[in-house]
Amino acid sequence: MADPRSLPDATEYLRRMRAGEQSAEAVLEEHLSRLARFQPDLNGATHVLAEQARAEARSPRPGPLSGLPVSIKETFGIAGASITAGSRVRPPDYCESDAEAVQRLRDAGAIVIARSNVPEFVMAGETDNPVYGRSSNPLNPDHTCGGSSGGEGVLVATGSSALGLGSDILGSIRIPAAFCGVVGFKPASAAVSKAGSWPSGDDDLFVDSWLAAGPLARSVRDVRLAYGVLAGRDPDPGAAPVRALTGSGFAWRAEHPSIAAAVAGARAALAAGGVEGDPRELPDVRVLFKAMTRILAHELVPHLKVQLTDAEGRRFSVAAELARRMTGRGRIYPGLLQLLALGPVLRTLFPGGVNRARETILGARTRIRAALGSDAVLVAPTVGMLAPRHGAMNRQTLKPGVNYRMTALTFCNIMDLPAISVPAWRFRDSGTGLVPGVMLAAAPGAEDTLFRAAEIVEASIGPAPAHPGAGIAEPAP
Repeated sequence: MADPRSLPDATEYLRRMRAGEQSAEAVLEEHLSRLARFQPDLNGATHVLAEQARAEARSPRPGPLSGLPVSIKETFGIAGASITAGSRVRPPDYCESDAEAVQRLRDAGAIVIARSNVPEFVMAGETDNPVYGRSSNPLNPDHTCGGSSGGEGVLVATGSSALGLGSDILGSIRIPAAFCGVVGFKPASAAVSKAGSWPSGDDDLFVDSWLAAGPLARSVRDVRLAYGVLAGRDPDPGAAPVRALTGSGFAWRAEHPSIAAAVAGARAALAAGGVEGDPRELPDVRVLFKAMTRILAHELVPHLKVQLTDAEGRRFSVAAELARRMTGRGRIYPGLLQLLALGPVLRTLFPGGVNRARETILGARTRIRAALGSDAVLVAPTVGMLAPRHGAMNRQTLKPGVNYRMTALTFCNIMDLPAISVPAWRFRDSGTGLVPGVMLAAAPGAEDTLFRAAEIVEASIGPAPAHPGAGIAEPAP
């Protein structure tokens, strides 16, 4: 089992290389060694690009990330590679060039060391697929690492990469960050280019405004640095956080006592830093969840079925897949099948009203951004449960109705708010070794305010160990 706190963060590695304390080649070999150690058991990577990375490390490109080993979610294009999205059914997409976000990292001097594993079609909170198999949690391998950027959570937590690039449509960066004990940041949807990634942006799909590309790292300062590179600019200097919004509409549920305790600890840390509670009438997550479900049923599920068209042009059929599965010949991951099978059920439960659902969400976005302004944050659990055992995540999340364990998480996608998950190591569960995540969100444009608040929380509930850099340690009992 791994403990990310025992490792230097990306900022520290960059300092060492600039000071001449470590060469880029030495830093790379350190990461490759950890990747070789953990990959057989945890399966975070789909491809290891060792020789290409070694060639680049001999003369790293100058820039703010010069010589830093990074990993990339499998759904981002890398020149000369193919994107499978973990599917054996749809033909792979061959990439002639890097995705724009990948190119930004390279231009800043980063060295791509590996591509990371995903759930099939990146549509589940567990990372498992028919092409590359299952990834496991580095804090407790009997449990899921989350998804869909689950492989990134594994690689960053084990020190197999110093920084990871993921994507997030309904929690896909923040779930694995929370489950694996690292920091994950979902920017606003348009802040970081999604060009050259899968699924490609589609202006006709409202759900594209829920999807964002962003970093996973071992510290908030790393996330701040990476966001500046990925967005092409540093966050605008903002006001220090002075308000933390609260309201009855923002409902969530925590299943484990460590989660509620972590949120309370985060709020206490902010209060000690001068951030006052600000009761507001917030958009009702129950209304928003129903609007989200309408759009998923009438927009996303049909889109996914089209994407599953095979190389012979045959459209995907849930009935045919169920028949194949009865004889052991299923072709897609059970979690994806569960989501696709829900489509007709959801359309029956939530008929029509897609345009009205969009209007409901757009109106709520206007209200929440006005309430947040430039100086306020929301605080909630990242996920209302600790990482479940393998197979349990989909059963607990892929079903109709309002799921209060996930409302805080999905609220930020639906509202298109930048949101960050910070690991609450002070509230680690002694029985499983798992760590709850605390999420903070702010209005688009107030990223600096958000990072300042996250740094206050990180210093209080997730401090680093006394001797970082000593290697990966066993977790405390």
